[in-house]
Amino acid sequence: MVFRNYQWGGAEKRNSTLWYDDNFVGTELDQQVSYAGIAKACGLKGVIARTMDELTDALNQAIIDQKNGITTLIEAMINQELGEPFRRDAMKKPVVVAGIDAADMRPQKGA
Repeated sequence: MVFRNYQWGGAEKRNSTLWYDDNFVGTELDQQVSYAGIAKACGLKGVIARTMDELTDALNQAIIDQKNGITTLIEAMINQELGEPFRRDAMKKPVVVAGIDAADMRPQKGA
């Protein structure tokens, strides 16, 4: 299932707006992209749900289909409201990590 709100970093956006004076650098994703369409192109069943009733129906059908070997990707269209972060540490104010110095860094060796 893809929860589609046309943006990347919802939880991080919430943290940024809380702790950094509403300063947020992020991405508004292309509204023309269809994850259900991508699923169909990959041989899966792709379904878009725009309402709770459509989502309920899609989930019930996906369960039936999965029992018959048909995998479904559900693209649930949701709004862009900033929900509460899901990480336990998300509501703590960020702190500067002590002891990090650029001089301590070294290039990584190639494979």
